[in-house]
Amino acid sequence: MAIQISIWERRDNGSREIMGSTALELCRIMRKNKGINSARFYWSGSEEIVFIAEGEDSALDSLPKVLDWGSDYAKLAFTLADLARLTLNKRLMTPQTGAQNYQLADR
Repeated sequence: MAIQISIWERRDNGSREIMGSTALELCRIMRKNKGINSARFYWSGSEEIVFIAEGEDSALDSLPKVLDWGSDYAKLAFTLADLARLTLNKRLMTPQTGAQNYQLADR
């Protein structure tokens, strides 16, 4: 099971209310997808939202491919991009996946 973390910082003209409701809807859509076990967001202050999604690597790999998840997800993703800027996007992998990657590199 892998974890995807992304942090979004509100733009000067971005509405906090719309940003929060957009984040909530994005999480609801993510959770409906096969392989995603959990998708939540948190405010880390008045200017920043943190998304944390947990699931299979293959499901998390499709997160950036918004068209694979339908037009509602795509609309929400672009709404969020209008309101905030992505400042961090990290994948946390399991030790097993890390070891497999190491072995694939012939190390």
